[in-house]
Amino acid sequence: MTHQTISLADKATTRITSLFLGFALLSMASFSSFAGKTHKMSELLDNNGFQTLLFALEASGLTSVLDNNKVTLFGPTDDVFDETAAALGCANAVELATNLQGIDVNGTDGLTYVLTYHVYLGKLKDPMSLFTAGTLETANGQSIIAGTGKYGQNVKGDVNTEPSNITTAALKAKKGSTLYAIDAILLPVDPTGICG
Repeated sequence: MTHQTISLADKATTRITSLFLGFALLSMASFSSFAGKTHKMSELLDNNGFQTLLFALEASGLTSVLDNNKVTLFGPTDDVFDETAAALGCANAVELATNLQGIDVNGTDGLTYVLTYHVYLGKLKDPMSLFTAGTLETANGQSIIAGTGKYGQNVKGDVNTEPSNITTAALKAKKGSTLYAIDAILLPVDPTGICG
């Protein structure tokens, strides 16, 4: 009879590996229960950290447009809205959205104008097409520039000094729509003084 000696380090490594795999499988199972289904864009936003964006879209009456059309949405997460609001001197993202609604930009309220600047009407062929897309015309009639940088794929608004990095893989919605999380709000106009 041969005995195999297992060291304490080997036991600890095995336990940590098992624990990690268990958490990974649990996370995959909970994500896949949502991700395995095709949802409306508004449901994707609500369940993936985009509640502020969803609130702003609802306030502008744009939710049903996104739910019922084929679009590519570059969505700032809740954290991005909070950071932007603070940087502009707003008490919170709600104040930022409210103040934007009160500004006229090319015949449209400022909030709608900024939100539609995050929407490309149509679907990019695949996520790799962002690498070569170049200029994308947005729903407000202006353009953003898609490209790559040191952090991967990004998009840049006219007024942004730096591109906004795409921070997630594409999330798919009904109607062939796609949502990409981004780490900065795309700016078609200068927001300086919006809350000051």
